[in-house]
Amino acid sequence: MRSENDEAKPFPPLRELLTNPFVLTVTVLAVILTVVSTVFAAADVDGDALIGNGMFAGPVLATFAVVLQVVWRRGGDLLDAFRRTMIYSPLVALLTAVAGYLTTWVPAVAETMAASRGPSGFHYWFEEPHPFVLPFLAGWFLGMLAGLVASLLVVLIFAYRRPRDFAAANMNDMAPRYAAQVRRANIALAWVLVLVFLIPTLIVWGGNEARGGSFTERAQNALLFFTDPGWYLADAAWVVGLVLIPVGIGLVVFIVRTQRVDRAARRAAGVPVGRTRTDDDAKRSD
Repeated sequence: MRSENDEAKPFPPLRELLTNPFVLTVTVLAVILTVVSTVFAAADVDGDALIGNGMFAGPVLATFAVVLQVVWRRGGDLLDAFRRTMIYSPLVALLTAVAGYLTTWVPAVAETMAASRGPSGFHYWFEEPHPFVLPFLAGWFLGMLAGLVASLLVVLIFAYRRPRDFAAANMNDMAPRYAAQVRRANIALAWVLVLVFLIPTLIVWGGNEARGGSFTERAQNALLFFTDPGWYLADAAWVVGLVLIPVGIGLVVFIVRTQRVDRAARRAAGVPVGRTRTDDDAKRSD
């Protein structure tokens, strides 16, 4: 999807992104959270304290916030959300991993960590004395997941609250007489994007954790969800994932029959415009 302002206002380079006051503030807070969590985790040999999770939460919270800024950022568009997810998540993961790594070299922290280890050398948070690779990779992966969730949220917000920006990004017909029709199609598209990730997640996780082994058993267990949500949650998730498949197909059919595209813009961008180049949008949307 492309915004009508892309050529006039290209996505800022990394340097410009990092001079954004909001991004800088969030990044600094993520680094501080990592340092504080590392200090407290040094004495938590059994992993009983939740504060240790802050070593991985920094990149997650920071990426989520930076991507979500697109909603209120002046000139922000849908592509900004996905670009920020790809660009910012590895950067903040690297910064927090370096901050945590350097913190483990502080004498007081290193001594606390060494003193708290059991006879076998076990430590819940620090399998190695000065970890870097695992915090970096985990922070990057979890940060990208958080950015993806935030991006989907941005898509939904644009579809409902900024329909013209969404239509421009999707290269739809911007004529006022088609505004309501295009808005309905783009709301459906936003939910299809959500279902693309939600359905596999529900089916895979539900299938692995379900109490029932067969379709019938899982369906029966799903009906018992409200009697014991914790016990039958996975069964219910698996069934909901299957039920959402025809919902997604129905939304796709609705989009194909309803949306109106800006053929000139799509041809210029090399994007398919329909079943044929002579296909009449009016006939498809009637």
